[in-house]
Amino acid sequence: MIATAENHSAHIAPAVGTEEQGARAALYGVLSHLFFSAPSQPFLQQIADAHTTVADDASPLSIAWRALCAAAGAADVAALRSEFDTVFVSTGKPPVSLYASSYMAGRLRGQLLAELRGDLAQIGYARSEESTEYEDHLSALCDVMRGLIVDEAEPASAFAAQQVFFRHYLAPWYGKVCTAINDCEQVAFYRPVAAFAHAFFINESEYFELN
Repeated sequence: MIATAENHSAHIAPAVGTEEQGARAALYGVLSHLFFSAPSQPFLQQIADAHTTVADDASPLSIAWRALCAAAGAADVAALRSEFDTVFVSTGKPPVSLYASSYMAGRLRGQLLAELRGDLAQIGYARSEESTEYEDHLSALCDVMRGLIVDEAEPASAFAAQQVFFRHYLAPWYGKVCTAINDCEQVAFYRPVAAFAHAFFINESEYFELN
């Protein structure tokens, strides 16, 4: 089952394995939640208070995380909800799509979804009956990555499963969607979200040695 942001509690504190793996899972959970729906005030406060989730250094990831924490602390929930709906959910074609099939040239949505569903089935995941989004939604893909980190497995097999999934379903398009969000005129809060997502995914690419 794909546990989307509405189906699992969103906590930022690391909760699995080593500190590094716990932080990775927590940050995937944050992104899954933020891209699934406009966050509540309590969740924004969790982000604002979570400076220590990422090491406090001069790395792009740390800088982007601190900027997101600051933005969360200053965000207005009503304005953020309006921004989310305008940018990602508006009637007709929204300014920014959060679906992988919108960015992966040469891959028709039906073909991509068929391949994705087959791969999800192999690792024991499936779309929740309550889910309103397709499996190639950014929130769902981040949640699968979170689940793969949390799932108990031998380190070698767990790393391989994460690496394959990230390479196939996030690496080809994360830069494009982050750029689309950053360039959208209606975006305010989601600009630092996109900056953090981009820095985090670059860090993941380096972790999986995909660069």
